[in-house]
This record gives sequence, structure tokens and C-alpha cells, in this order.
Amino acid sequence: MNLPIQIFTGTTELNTILVWLASGTFLVGAIVNASGHPKIREGFVRLGFPFWWCWVTSALELATAVLLVTAGTRYIGVALGTCIMLAAIATIMRIRNYRELPPPLVFLLLLILASLNGHA
Repeated sequence: MNLPIQIFTGTTELNTILVWLASGTFLVGAIVNASGHPKIREGFVRLGFPFWWCWVTSALELATAVLLVTAGTRYIGVALGTCIMLAAIATIMRIRNYRELPPPLVFLLLLILASLNGHA
């Protein structure tokens, strides 16, 4: 099957798994945020963002997921995802709601692991 884009395959099996796992977590995050569920929107408002910011975040997370698994754009995806997660961490730290830190920290760890091995 000829796809218009090349799908990323790592130099090792572990690298491929880590990249796809990172991409999958961002895809799930994008789907959850895109749902626009009232609790999701309330969470964004509680963090100081407008209620519609969940859809902006969803689009950025979807772009990250796609960039991570597209050959030649993995590092762009890592950079975008890192910016998203650092913004989330900074926002959580600003309002001192430390219970919400684990998810963005896990996403950030996956991005770091996905960027360590292989070629872009």
C-alpha cells in the first residue's frame, strides 16, 4: 500500500514502541479534549483558560500525535508536545494544584524517551 507519507519506524523495536506509545497518548488526549465534555471545559476554566481552549489543545495534541509517527517530523512532534506539556505543568504549578501534575509529567517522560533513540 502506498501512503502519501512515510510512517516512522525506529532503529530498534523499543524505539518504535516508545514513539507509537507517545503518539497514542497524545491521540487519546486529543480525543478527550475534543469531546468538549462539560467537565473538560470546566477544568480548562479552572486553570484560567477560556472554555473553548480544550479544542485548541486538542488540535495541538492531534498535530503532535501525527508528527511523532510521520517519518522526518518526529522531532517537530517532540518539540510541539514538549511545549504543550511544559505549558500544562507551568499552569498547574501556577495555581498550585499539584494533584494534576502526573499526567503531563508522564506525557513529557514519554516524549523524552521517544526522542532519545533513532533517527527523525
